Amino acid sequence: MIHPVLIEMDAMPAIEAEDTLSRTEMDIYRNMVNEGRRREFLYGRYAIKKSLLEHFIGEQKAFDQITVDYGVLRYPILRDHVVEVGLSHSKQYILAVLYTKDQLVGVDVETIRDGIPVDDMLSEAEQALIAQAGFREAFGYMFFSCKEALGKALRMGLLADYPVYEISGIARDGRFQRSVYRLKFAWFPFLTGYCFMKNEMEICSIVVPAKMDIEAALAALMAS
Repeated sequence: MIHPVLIEMDAMPAIEAEDTLSRTEMDIYRNMVNEGRRREFLYGRYAIKKSLLEHFIGEQKAFDQITVDYGVLRYPILRDHVVEVGLSHSKQYILAVLYTKDQLVGVDVETIRDGIPVDDMLSEAEQALIAQAGFREAFGYMFFSCKEALGKALRMGLLADYPVYEISGIARDGRFQRSVYRLKFAWFPFLTGYCFMKNEMEICSIVVPAKMDIEAALAALMAS
């Protein structure tokens, strides 16, 4: 079971930290100096808890009774629950996913920005994949985003040698009207990445087991 949620922060009503965050989270929130980081923290916890209450435990609990903690590598975790959580954010969006512990899932949302040398992060084989398929410039970012999602699924980020995240194939997924691309990993053939452009500047990626039926989850993400 997998439930991703994508929210646009500026389109959301104001969220009160006191109603959303637990005592532990409030301590972290109050110690954050950067206002943008505080906002991402608050909206990220809101997205996770909303999905948890709607899809896994019902609405018996208030948001401030749930704590989204940090794991060893600072990934969000839900202690004492039967689900895992993934989280990513850009300046505009929060992308969260909840899934059962028998799955392996990672998400990422990236903003396309000038001056970021994403092409320098591609191997020669990956550059050839993009060139042969005639894909546009944004695909360098798409590869980078999908690798970020892979690192989160593996719970190690991008700490391994970069060739470990090598992408070996890309194809458009014909099940969707919008352009969704399916990516294969050279060293993780049991996982598949899916990427799409939310808008002209935002890329969303999700990595799941290759055999997982992801169609409904992707459709919900694109519609959100």
